[in-house]
Amino acid sequence: MSYPPPPPQGPGNPYGQPAQPPQGAPGYGYPQQAPGQPQYGYPQQGYPQYPPGAGGPGGMPQSMPGQVVAARVLLFIAGSMWGLGAVIFLIVALVARDSFNDIPGLDTGANVAMGVMLIFFVLFGGMATLQIVPASLMGKGRGGTRVTAIIAAAVNAILPVIGLFSVPASDDSNAGGAFLYILWAGTAILTIVFCSMQQASQWFNRPGI
Repeated sequence: MSYPPPPPQGPGNPYGQPAQPPQGAPGYGYPQQAPGQPQYGYPQQGYPQYPPGAGGPGGMPQSMPGQVVAARVLLFIAGSMWGLGAVIFLIVALVARDSFNDIPGLDTGANVAMGVMLIFFVLFGGMATLQIVPASLMGKGRGGTRVTAIIAAAVNAILPVIGLFSVPASDDSNAGGAFLYILWAGTAILTIVFCSMQQASQWFNRPGI
């Protein structure tokens, strides 16, 4: 009676044990993955937390949008112009006081002129502060900064509109002044539009500020 030949024996393959897969081959019972694919259960390095263009959590912007930057620049310009006007009125008040004091009997007129100039100095200084403060806080400010910027731009737009209606339409010599009023009002309205856009709303309502 003949028996089948025994299985081959060799190093690492004792008699009766199944042959081991060659080194480097995947073992049985594990999911096979193509080379270069990430392994399951391990964090992957080198991948961004959010895909490009997504911004951040919920699509929130991580850098100041261009509309907010433009509104900030316009507010700084408007605030600088108001501040320059305040300085001019202060200088005029001081010069008027010294000039009237040199003339006998005009002390009362000097005090009145200085008082008027100081009132304009306070008004222009307040407008400058109203424009510059929200512009300075736009990097870290929340919704209140945005509302303050819109209010400041609205007040800044009303004044040139009033001045534009006060210019006679038939007087060609006031054409330059009318153009400045239109430019002034236009920049203020642009500031309101930029601060009212969705990108500005997302920027001022982003988490973590």
